[in-house]
Amino acid sequence: MSANLPQRLNLLLHQGELFKKASKIPEKEAEKQLEISEKENIKIVSFWEHSYPYLLKQIYEAPPLLFVKGELQEADKPAISIVGTRKCSQYGRIMAERFAEYFAAKGIIVVSGLAYGIDSIAHLAAVKAGGVTYAVIGSGIDKLSPSTSVKNSEKIIENGGAIISMFKNNVKAFPAFFLQRNRIISGISKATLIVESKYKGGSLNTAKFANLQNREVYAIPGGIGAINSEGTNNLIKNSMAALASSPESLFDEIGYENHSNYKITELPEIKFTSNQEKEIYAHLNFDPVHIDTLAVKVNMDMPQLLVVLLNMEFSNLIKQLPGKYYIKA
Repeated sequence: MSANLPQRLNLLLHQGELFKKASKIPEKEAEKQLEISEKENIKIVSFWEHSYPYLLKQIYEAPPLLFVKGELQEADKPAISIVGTRKCSQYGRIMAERFAEYFAAKGIIVVSGLAYGIDSIAHLAAVKAGGVTYAVIGSGIDKLSPSTSVKNSEKIIENGGAIISMFKNNVKAFPAFFLQRNRIISGISKATLIVESKYKGGSLNTAKFANLQNREVYAIPGGIGAINSEGTNNLIKNSMAALASSPESLFDEIGYENHSNYKITELPEIKFTSNQEKEIYAHLNFDPVHIDTLAVKVNMDMPQLLVVLLNMEFSNLIKQLPGKYYIKA
């Protein structure tokens, strides 16, 4: 027996000092946990149940219990973690949306940490695409906060996803708990994608856990000198993450197309109502293009261009950004 095993078990039983007053009467605490779970519609899933995520079972010291609100998919259904900085740039937002929407539409579970910024953007993009997303949190589910996280969790559950925690009910968030959350995020997924991170960003810990768990790690590169890309660029430089150039190439590289236990959803074909729309779309990508530059490229008068762009926005083909910049949707 490991010398520090009793210590680890003690920490587990006393996480957040949950059992401080009930250490001599665990039966009462168990009853309390069941009572809160029933009231909050939270399921308690043990390591030995079929619904417990298969890949999570493979990590070192996998949580013996998971607290789940919502629905878990098949235990072996493929998942990808998409995480990043809280204070993301417009570029980071675009990339998170693009990758999350693509994978969700392909039937891959998008996993993240429900935090403000890249995490929440990934969750909501997956929901928008009609896919399933898991939010792993660093507190008891009944203590989820702030209000924006609660609202986003409701959208996730309504769309068939789940809120997951290794922490018991009545446990408030604590800084050290987010490290534990991060290893669950990486452990539940076949691959982890870091969208944006500063040089010492918290999402880099998720990348470290993924590497330790022998999972695939990818990062989206950013411009030289971009503060929010210092961490991702450094991961790629030090061979701690492979470069993610597009969701399509990443999907193939990870090997999801060879997975036989799920059905790939075909992405809708892009339909244009005119050759002008087709030409405009061909000159756009995921780097913002100013309307003046676009007008020159497509050789259109500004009033006419504005009408076509508006119709394309209504058709969800493109997005307008502040300052009259446009990108593909």
